[in-house]
Amino acid sequence: MPDGGRVCVHKNGPLMASDSLYGFTLLEMVLSLAFAGLIMVAIMASLVQFNEHKLLAQVVVKAQSQSQLAVAQLLNDWRHLCGAGVTHGNDQKITLMRSYQGRCVHYEYAHNARAHGLTRRRHGGRSSGFLANIEAMDLSFGIDSDQDCQIDQWRPSYQINGLVKLHQVRVSLQLRLGASRQLRALGKSQWEWHGEDEVVLHRVMFIWRLDHVCA
Repeated sequence: MPDGGRVCVHKNGPLMASDSLYGFTLLEMVLSLAFAGLIMVAIMASLVQFNEHKLLAQVVVKAQSQSQLAVAQLLNDWRHLCGAGVTHGNDQKITLMRSYQGRCVHYEYAHNARAHGLTRRRHGGRSSGFLANIEAMDLSFGIDSDQDCQIDQWRPSYQINGLVKLHQVRVSLQLRLGASRQLRALGKSQWEWHGEDEVVLHRVMFIWRLDHVCA
């Protein structure tokens, strides 16, 4: 065997590793490469997991911020009713009376499926975009029919009259959240994806309680 512990190949014999004082043996090199490969696999798995968590966090933050904004915008616009207050509504729209330039006028809020948003229209005026990125809206109306200041039933529509009083409106909005295609490829079941668009559908629900309804 030559000096220096080199790998020796004998004629008609197998490849053998010999001890070395100056370098790596073949076995040491194979083990080192295998260990390095395991480290690289672990690093790549960590990077993939980090990217997954990042994508999920982005959607969660967007869902929270967009939900808070939508609820705040509606509640702020529906404050300080005047006149008869809420006059009528159904699952897709509601009409109420608000102050405008010192006058009490009707405002209609409705869902526009084609534009994916809510519109607002003042009586005698044109509809304008009010709240964007809304896939669907559903309204139901909490009615007191025996004047005891308690909700007796929830109805899909409401028309003002002297026999019933409207106490609350339950609002359900389905928001459209832009999300990465990578997140969709991960197949996370907690998110509902739109059938055609690259958006996540996120539902937010709240109850609007009318002020001084029993005063």
